[in-house]
Amino acid sequence: MLSKKFPSRDEVLAVVTLIMVIGSLTLAVIDDKSRPQFLDLTKFAVGTYIGLLIPRSRSSDRDV
Repeated sequence: MLSKKFPSRDEVLAVVTLIMVIGSLTLAVIDDKSRPQFLDLTKFAVGTYIGLLIPRSRSSDRDV
């Protein structure tokens, strides 16, 4: 049987972020009037990607 390997969550997130950044920067180059909004969208996408890569700490792991 063929084993199907699905991409991990991080791989999917990286591809979606890359597409969003490239698309936003392309639209920012094309449309001068909306450039600030597209650049803000790019900053948001990169910030979200970095934020989702940071591992969450579990409350059971902490000593209080």
